[in-house]
Amino acid sequence: MLFLCRRIPPRHLYSAARARQRGVALITVLMVFAIASLIAGKVIMGKAVDTQRVAGMVNRTQAYYYALAAESLAMLALRQDAQNDVDEQEMADDLEEMWASGAIPFEIDSIGSVVVQIIDLNRFYNINNMVQGNGQVNDQELERFRHLLVELQLDPELADNLKDWLDSDDREAGYLSESSAYLEQMPAYRAANRGMLDISELRLVNGFEPEVLQVLLPHITAVATVGVVPLNVNTATDFALTTLQEAVVGSQSKGLTISAAQNIVSERPYDDEPDFNTRSGTRNLLTSTAVNSGTGQVDVATGTNQNYSRYTKRLGVTSLYYEINIRANYAGHMAYLTTVVWEDGTGSNAKYVVLSRRETDNSARLAQFALDANQ
Repeated sequence: MLFLCRRIPPRHLYSAARARQRGVALITVLMVFAIASLIAGKVIMGKAVDTQRVAGMVNRTQAYYYALAAESLAMLALRQDAQNDVDEQEMADDLEEMWASGAIPFEIDSIGSVVVQIIDLNRFYNINNMVQGNGQVNDQELERFRHLLVELQLDPELADNLKDWLDSDDREAGYLSESSAYLEQMPAYRAANRGMLDISELRLVNGFEPEVLQVLLPHITAVATVGVVPLNVNTATDFALTTLQEAVVGSQSKGLTISAAQNIVSERPYDDEPDFNTRSGTRNLLTSTAVNSGTGQVDVATGTNQNYSRYTKRLGVTSLYYEINIRANYAGHMAYLTTVVWEDGTGSNAKYVVLSRRETDNSARLAQFALDANQ
């Protein structure tokens, strides 16, 4: 009889095989655990980043709303100043008033802070004064700007480059300053052929290099409104005052010298325009600009059609345009706000119309203006 039987391996070989299997199983378990740990760690890290991002967005939003609240507070301060002027029968605005005291800090709930600064824009020459209702540049205002360049020892031909940027036609008055020249730039762009919405637009105009802007910017602004924004002689910078002109023989005129402008500064504040005429040392100042009298132009400030000749005055002792600069910090997150407002009305009836609101930080440049004015 034949018996078939399975050969049983020796015990030591059997034990070694089982040990190898246990080793492979252990490595597999460790690899699975490691992969699971990596996945779990990535999920946790992702959640942490998402949580931090959401918290940052919430804090940033909170800082922005603090900035909006500070904007309302600034307009309330301006309204109170307008009421004080009526109560005290002193309608002039000058750099001794509360709103001109520089940057004012406020603490918020021990977790944040707000810095508010108010600057009147009537202290600067408004380059949008040059834009007429028919899309052309006013020659009288162009000459005012050209004289400012001369007094600042800058190239007066830059005025023609700016003219090409502002007027509605493509005829070149300056040098490489119309759309055909700008289209050769990298990246290419066209001349705006309209008034500027922000003074930073000057960086796009040929010839207005950083070293030019450094000298020019402390004395100009770009208010998007109709007609001429008058200079407040109680707050205007000395070089901005050089854009005022004296009448000479015939229909000719000449801008004030810097020494004449400094004499004006040394005698202020002025109570009213007759007081200014008496004490400023200037004679035969041209007080208005002849602008296009066509109707149908939209007043940016009110949104209504206005007669363009309504705004022609070159100087005064009050301010109607203000820039509110705000820096809000909430839990380490910053929000910036630059708001331009226009004062409509007087006293308790004064309303402040927002002409523009941008989330930009313009406080550093304007802080220097306030410092210079109070020295």
